[in-house]
Amino acid sequence: MKAPKVTVLMPVYNGEKYLKDAIESIIGQDFTDFEFLIINDGSTDGSGTIMASYSDPRIHIVNNEKNIGLVNSLNKAMELAFGEYIVRMDCDDISLKNRLSVQVKFMDANQNFGASGSYYYLLRNGTKAIVDFPLKENEIKCFMIFNCPIAHPSAIIRNSLIKKYNLKYSSDYLHSEDYDLWSRMSEISGLSNLSDVLLKYRVHANQITGSTHLASTRYKSVNAIRSRHLKKMGVEPSEKEMLVHNLVSDGETPTSVEQFNEVEQWLKKLVLTNDKKLVLDTNYFQKIILERWIRVCFNYFQGVKGFRYFYRSELYSLTALTFRSKLELTRTVYYSWKRLKMKN
Repeated sequence: MKAPKVTVLMPVYNGEKYLKDAIESIIGQDFTDFEFLIINDGSTDGSGTIMASYSDPRIHIVNNEKNIGLVNSLNKAMELAFGEYIVRMDCDDISLKNRLSVQVKFMDANQNFGASGSYYYLLRNGTKAIVDFPLKENEIKCFMIFNCPIAHPSAIIRNSLIKKYNLKYSSDYLHSEDYDLWSRMSEISGLSNLSDVLLKYRVHANQITGSTHLASTRYKSVNAIRSRHLKKMGVEPSEKEMLVHNLVSDGETPTSVEQFNEVEQWLKKLVLTNDKKLVLDTNYFQKIILERWIRVCFNYFQGVKGFRYFYRSELYSLTALTFRSKLELTRTVYYSWKRLKMKN
């Protein structure tokens, strides 16, 4: 029997509210050569009934005897995946009709990439906004110091790479298992994103952000991965520096003049270290540093005064980006703030 081109992999635990939309967004794809592997991780709601109501032969349901958690369910599913590519899907999201065809075409044409993601629509409280990610491999490596570079439910993964290197999700990085996987994959293969919007990603109360305990666990995992990448570029952060780095990465605002100054000193340290060691693409790394710095300035001073500080700051003078590039960063921050203000 011929193996399918794609295995769509979707774990489900008590996901009845949005499950039908998720399933139908896959079986309605314009690319049809796939198997749809659904792991029912001990659901106690109506999820099992919804899954069983579909007769599409491409759907394969695996019922866990008890709830074993997301990481174990993902690893179990990857072992069962026959497709050349593994496509991740969550039971509360919606894949756009052309998702598989676009991602398969890209991966077929770019054999050096082990995984790729895409932009997505963020659905929250009745609003929809496009969320973007770094596109090129050198940009992703810079971005990874601060945040996860590929949206997990938008990912397509080369199965041969998973099998060759016995790659698995790690329970040591709960709720950031995807960030950790991309981190390890970046050592052996290229990573990429497409600017196509291929997914609708729901934000709702039952996710990690809605639970203090889960968010705390995720924070510890993210902290460890960020530290890993800082060390790769030659920086050994102190505990205090790591707190500042997390503040910048998470888009938070300094709470004092002292903390604000610590942010600038930390970002200067990163720029100077990379200028010396040249581990990361200098131009993009400076751009991503300045983007975070201008947001810190703008948020701390609550408006245009932050731009004035930014243009007079030592960090601004330290970077070699053109004035035009720096001006574009200013425009991006200003207009994103303006859109947010209009919504509120």
